[in-house]
Amino acid sequence: MTFNPIPESTPASRAGGSIVVVDDEPHVLAVACAMLQSQGFSVVPCNSGEEALEILQQSILAGMDHQAMVLDLTLPGGMSGFEVMERLVSIAPDLPVIASSGYFQEDARDLCQAIGFADILQKPYPVEHLCATVRRCIARERTQVS
Repeated sequence: MTFNPIPESTPASRAGGSIVVVDDEPHVLAVACAMLQSQGFSVVPCNSGEEALEILQQSILAGMDHQAMVLDLTLPGGMSGFEVMERLVSIAPDLPVIASSGYFQEDARDLCQAIGFADILQKPYPVEHLCATVRRCIARERTQVS
C-alpha cells in the first residue's frame, strides 16, 4: 500500500483537520502520520509528551486549533501518556485524545475512558481503523459542542 502524503501546508479546513500524533518510535510515528495525511488530515508529529504539550500551548496562544490527538501511552524517558493526559485537562480540555498502545489489557477501554480518553487504538492498527477512530472522535466532539 502506498501513501501519498498531503503537504503539511494544506489548510486544516480543506483537509480533515489538524491531528497531533505522539509516539516515541520514529517508524510508528512516520507511518501514523502518513496514514492520516493520505486521508486528508494535517498532521503535527511529536516524539514526546513534553513536545506535544509545548506545541499545544503555542497553538493555543497563536489561536490555532487541533481537532484530535493520538497519544502513545508508553513514552520512555519522559512523561507517560497518562501524565500528558493529566496536563491536557488544563491546557486543552475539549481536545479528543485517543490512547494508543500495544499493551492494552481487557479492561483498558473502560479505564482509559474513565481517565478522559475519547477512545483507544491497539497497535498495530490498520489505516482504516486509525482514520475511522480519529473521525469518530472528531464527530463526537463536534456533536457535543453544538
